[in-house]
Amino acid sequence: MKVEIKNRRFLLDGKEDFLVSGEFHYFRVPAADWEKRMTLFKEMGGNCIATYVPWCVHEMTEGDIVFGDEPQRDLAAFLELCKKFDLPVIVRPGPYCYSELDGSGVPKWVNEKYPEVLARRINGEAFGSVSYMHPLFFEKAEKYLKAFAKVVRPYLDCNGGPVFSVQLDNEITGTHVWAGTLDYNPQTWGFGKEDGEYAKYLISRYGAIENVNRAYNTSWKSFSEAYPLQRDAKNVYACRSGKDMFDFYLDMCGRYLEKIADCLYGEGVKTLFCHNSGNWNMTGYFEKMLPRFEKYGGLFLGCDHYYNLGQNFENNNPTPYYAMDILRSNDQLLSLGMPQTTLELPGGSLSAFPPILAEDVEACYMINTAMGMKGLNYYIYTGGPNYKNTGNSGDIYDFNALVRADGSINRTYYAAKRFGEFLHSHKFLQSAERHVTVRIACDQEYYRSSQYCYESDNSQADAKTFMKKGVLYSLLASEYAPGLFDIAHGVPDTDMPLVLCGSDSLSQSSQENIVSFVKNGGKLLVFRALPTLDENYAPCAVLNDFIGIKTEKYTPSSPAECKGMDERVYMLDIKYAVCPENGDEILVTAKKPVAIRRKIGKGEVIFCGFDYVLSQFSQVDMLRKLISSLGAKAAVYHSNPHVFTSLLESKSGEKTLFLMNLYSSPQTTDFTFDGKTFSSVPLAAMEVKTYDF
Repeated sequence: MKVEIKNRRFLLDGKEDFLVSGEFHYFRVPAADWEKRMTLFKEMGGNCIATYVPWCVHEMTEGDIVFGDEPQRDLAAFLELCKKFDLPVIVRPGPYCYSELDGSGVPKWVNEKYPEVLARRINGEAFGSVSYMHPLFFEKAEKYLKAFAKVVRPYLDCNGGPVFSVQLDNEITGTHVWAGTLDYNPQTWGFGKEDGEYAKYLISRYGAIENVNRAYNTSWKSFSEAYPLQRDAKNVYACRSGKDMFDFYLDMCGRYLEKIADCLYGEGVKTLFCHNSGNWNMTGYFEKMLPRFEKYGGLFLGCDHYYNLGQNFENNNPTPYYAMDILRSNDQLLSLGMPQTTLELPGGSLSAFPPILAEDVEACYMINTAMGMKGLNYYIYTGGPNYKNTGNSGDIYDFNALVRADGSINRTYYAAKRFGEFLHSHKFLQSAERHVTVRIACDQEYYRSSQYCYESDNSQADAKTFMKKGVLYSLLASEYAPGLFDIAHGVPDTDMPLVLCGSDSLSQSSQENIVSFVKNGGKLLVFRALPTLDENYAPCAVLNDFIGIKTEKYTPSSPAECKGMDERVYMLDIKYAVCPENGDEILVTAKKPVAIRRKIGKGEVIFCGFDYVLSQFSQVDMLRKLISSLGAKAAVYHSNPHVFTSLLESKSGEKTLFLMNLYSSPQTTDFTFDGKTFSSVPLAAMEVKTYDF
């Protein structure tokens, strides 16, 4: 089967269809069971296989790189079988694999024999990860990658084989960021050297050391003295240095992936390269990396969408929070020009507590589809014994997978099979777009800034939280359909309102694009604050000056009265009162306006000097009033705000409506769509129900 990606869609043998992949590890699953489990996979609707190719399995001793000496190391035999089953393959050779492998797939001897390649914290302390761009590390990894290339090359799609994509590393940045730090290895970055990578980055950014000193409030005499400042969220100079270090780090991560691609390409691996973002908060990290891969035809980027990997995870089962995160994640992938693909969709969980249940995973799969997913890879589809003690979570890698490590069929398998049948009968959704009637302005800086954010009254981190827990939640509880818009890279059409969750800092390009939107006749709803700084925490008040609203800090104790609402609105975190001369009063508390409407040229702006965490029905009603007054059109009227809806419409006009009950008890709702009213529609606990129109 031939797999292609065109116009952010998957084509299977030239026809639009969902990519349904399953993670199937040849180095864990007993070879005698490969055929049986591939048969089961196809019977549940699978049409693609993914597998890691772990460095730690194939080079257990330095210099002894082995493929094919035994079934669990016979990648070629596995790919031959995939070809026989007409299953295209995504191979993931690392160097990092994670997958609960010892060293995350990097052989033990690397860290033991060459400790200089270990990543370092800012204080110089080593931690259990490598420094990606350390030349010695890549020298060792490159030998392995070339050996892998020799094995995989005959099985590439361009050579008539099943492999249509090769992944470069895995969840880049995760091994550092999840340890609570970036990498500060002095040899890798050349700290203390005028021609070191860090110094060269600062030179390209600032030109002269005097400019760095002004930005950081330092007194260095040369770039060789420059070193990232210790993180301090209350010190704007430290935050500015932190942002530069993070931008530099991401640039180096992009160069690392590019080096892997160059190595493989030079060895004849000329196929689609891919990568997976570790979670929805990391997808924004890739924005500036992607242009590096245009010379190879682009990099196919997906994201991991887990909801439960143990007790420390945010969700035990798919929740409203999970649905909102998936919406944000898929919209970010869309803004980066990608088919909305979940390259790790839970087929189970590493942790047995709390459990992964069939009802949970089925709801999870349907939520991802409701939010626009076009392709997926179950992680994992099936497991087995770890190869010669290479695992770090047990001797058996079962993962409570769809097909268990011993080959028995899990209850979740049947949930995935039902989901496969749904996708098969709804192939038209491959060309469908999620219906949106209200855009939420999103700058990727909101996601990146968690690594360096300046702690102000209205920080980027606070704005991101309000975007999710206030605006997005309220819109999903209403009849309006939200979608994220990448405001840093485009000006939206004026056909629907734009909502900005404001912060003290916002990139200059985003500010300018919002100004253009209003000038073109757009309707803008702003919460919290208008920015006075750009993304580098330098003065920039383009949007503030354009809107021209005067505010004063204000913390009242009384509720707000909203124009057109009988009920007062409580539990608003009011930050500012607005000068009444600036426009028509919309919300008033203690006789002071905290929200006003103002016409500016062809456009219109409502500014609200507050935010909130959704907790009251009146807050949803307030947002309804505000956006409807700006011309927002309803998508689906539904009577129960605890039931989310999502409408997908294909290019041929076919429509599917998703109703989502993401709670532990049954619910009912009425809804009206296309002139038809459906009364008392029952939804079981954790059920996603669909209607086709």
